[in-house]
Amino acid sequence: MGNFADEHTLIIQNNLPSRRWKIRRIRTAYDKKLRCIDKEHTYIYNQIRNLGYEELVPPIQRGYKRLFVLTEEAKYSNHAEFYQNILDKINVVWYSPHKIFKEKKRKISKWKYRKNKEQKLQEPDGWTFQNMKFTDEEAKYFYKVEYYDYQLKQQREKYVFAEQWRFILRIVPNIITKVQIKDLELEQYRDELRDFLDRDRNRKRLVRMAGGNTYSWKKIINEKENRKKYMYNSLINIPIQQII
Repeated sequence: MGNFADEHTLIIQNNLPSRRWKIRRIRTAYDKKLRCIDKEHTYIYNQIRNLGYEELVPPIQRGYKRLFVLTEEAKYSNHAEFYQNILDKINVVWYSPHKIFKEKKRKISKWKYRKNKEQKLQEPDGWTFQNMKFTDEEAKYFYKVEYYDYQLKQQREKYVFAEQWRFILRIVPNIITKVQIKDLELEQYRDELRDFLDRDRNRKRLVRMAGGNTYSWKKIINEKENRKKYMYNSLINIPIQQII
């Protein structure tokens, strides 16, 4: 059946499925397979996470952690529990294998330390601040700051704790007392499913079925070229005398 017209006539006369119908059935079946494997991966992943923890005897130290604690003045005051509750919600903990909390970088056969960013308390936005469930008395100690986010290109707001001098940074050993229970068979099965889903074709198809857009270098390059090509210039076709 080399001639497409004859093939189309035979399909109509004999009520046979068309080529497009077959291709659609194949693609639909593959999409169903992807969804089933994705659901199975999520189920196995949650099973591994919910295995629980077991006590580690004896406990071990794994590096150090740096966090905010109450100052001596606030710790022995009458409102120590009140400030500790606020600190538990906005505290930031950093971990490091070294006590100096600096990253090493190599420069011309010499080791130097890279300067780390400043560690600050959390400054939640409006939506996060409401979900932290501060009491009315605790919320009085925060003030709202409006700023312009250059990355999102929009005006935003954040809430800052007013009395930050009540907290101070401390470096303490990171003691591990519990370890997560592991199941090697479940982890091996999860890795097999993940390897299949992380293939370029499968991952893009899952993102498209979920309603998202995939990332492509060619698409970004074409958009940049079109932007340069059709860029609007406000000085085109205007006499030089009028510009001056």
